[in-house]
Amino acid sequence: MILDIHTHNPKPDPEAIIDISLLVRDMAEVALPSGYAGNQLFSVGIHPWWLTEDIPDSLFKKVEEAAALPQVAIIGEAGLDIPKGGPLFRQMIVFKRMVEISEAFAKPLLIHDVKAHDILLGLHKEMRPKQPWILHGFRGKPSVAQMFLRDGGIWFSFGEAFNPLTIHNIPSDRILAETDESPLPIHEIIHRLSDARGTDVTHFIAENTRRLLSLEEQTPE
Repeated sequence: MILDIHTHNPKPDPEAIIDISLLVRDMAEVALPSGYAGNQLFSVGIHPWWLTEDIPDSLFKKVEEAAALPQVAIIGEAGLDIPKGGPLFRQMIVFKRMVEISEAFAKPLLIHDVKAHDILLGLHKEMRPKQPWILHGFRGKPSVAQMFLRDGGIWFSFGEAFNPLTIHNIPSDRILAETDESPLPIHEIIHRLSDARGTDVTHFIAENTRRLLSLEEQTPE
């Protein structure tokens, strides 16, 4: 079962989706990294921190090539970062391309959102994506979460740092978990989320991830 929706730890882990965006960016030709079992899943996207400079069209093509691979389950990280992501017009252009790739390959979109809630909500209403959008490493207040919940189609992935009130109030069918760059194992993060929620969320997370990725039925341990 998949429990970790997003990690930068390259260690093989059948419970995790490993981000290979940097690897794909720096490849001459797209290929999955070696040394992984056939059931290992990955994600790929264009991070907004890269957008202080223009993005060559060849990178979009590489992301599309990677997105077409069955082992790539999620598109992203992609998104908007007002303080660190370069000119907003460039971020918007690239993010819309990532939405288009997500839709074209019918794979969920993992979103990096820093001080861009209103813009992302506006884009979601404008583009009306069929694929789920996942707010990665969500730390917002319950009121911010409610903004996204009202819009529909938005999921929340929680990492090492999170707002306990928010995890307590999010609907159980929208909760996901991730390690991102944390040294903590995913089971420890889920344990902390469970403490904040007041109940074990392992089953919720396993089932939500299965639904999100349209994986075959499996029984969480």
